[in-house]
Amino acid sequence: MVTIICLIRHGQTDWNKQGLVQGITNKRLNEVGIKQANDAADFLLENDPTWDVILSSPLSRAYDTAVIIAKKLHFTQEIKTDPIFMERQFGAAEGKVLDKVMYEEIFQEKIEGLESLADLQKRGLSALSKVNKAYPGKKVIITTHSQFIKGILSALDPDFDFTMYLKNSSLNYFTITNGQIKIWQYNITK
Repeated sequence: MVTIICLIRHGQTDWNKQGLVQGITNKRLNEVGIKQANDAADFLLENDPTWDVILSSPLSRAYDTAVIIAKKLHFTQEIKTDPIFMERQFGAAEGKVLDKVMYEEIFQEKIEGLESLADLQKRGLSALSKVNKAYPGKKVIITTHSQFIKGILSALDPDFDFTMYLKNSSLNYFTITNGQIKIWQYNITK
């Protein structure tokens, strides 16, 4: 029995556009982000329209992305939220410009209140295992965040380049068979 999970990064926010670190700061989608969420929904509608479950981070930018996708897919069940899918906590870096210096401080984990990469990876893998246990053999969409997705990718593939830009509203597919999580495809956009 194979569980298919599609992690979808939320659409753009004004802070994304301005190059600010968001973390767990709650920001809504901007007009571009709404269009990106609709584009992701259109891609799913054209290529993979049938899903059993839609889950989301409770942060507005992810939840609003889930609502847009659910509407286009005619998904009528409740969208359940879980804080396990939230973005990485960036502590003192939240709200600051993500320049080369800030990125290096984050990468070297020198920021007060920053969730470590090891903890992020552990949380991400735990989240996917939890979903597999709750919905074995189902197809599950989870709207979430860049660092959360990249944490999982880097945990599963040691050669994954954590500096790679994960596009807003990108689709990232994983399969779980007999408890084994595997990367299927990632960073897919319309």
